[in-house]
Amino acid sequence: MDLETAVAGLAPQLLRYALGRTGDAALAEEVAQDALAALVERWRRHGAPDCPAAFAFAVARRRAGRALLRRRLLAPLQLLREAASGVPGPEESAAARSELGLVVAALRRLPGRDREALLLAAANDAGTAAAAAALRISPPAFKMRLHRARHRLKQLLEERDGHPP
Repeated sequence: MDLETAVAGLAPQLLRYALGRTGDAALAEEVAQDALAALVERWRRHGAPDCPAAFAFAVARRRAGRALLRRRLLAPLQLLREAASGVPGPEESAAARSELGLVVAALRRLPGRDREALLLAAANDAGTAAAAAALRISPPAFKMRLHRARHRLKQLLEERDGHPP
């Protein structure tokens, strides 16, 4: 596999992952672009990594985490701006819309490890091995984490709909 093919195949996957992780399209594009830039730089300096997908997703995971931390640190200022303007923020608007808002809210209630497994599985067409490598766990451990995360998400959605778990 050459660099261009790897980048072309990973770009949409990284964007989906970053969007699911951050919930912000602009931030997701930035995270995905940073991950691809790191892959290109690594490839040109040291050759192709053993698994380009695992490398890129590991970078995206770290960059998304840093971006979310920055956002959390700046959240109090954003709340003050929204309160002064009287306009609901993007999170309130998204939660008020359709079923997507319910799923996003349930995802946010999940522990970070579960959310990470679900997002990697949804965004990574490369498969279990690359997702496991991005999390630095074995493929069987990733499969178990994913199974448990799906079960917990299902329970949260059923609770929200008024069905007993």
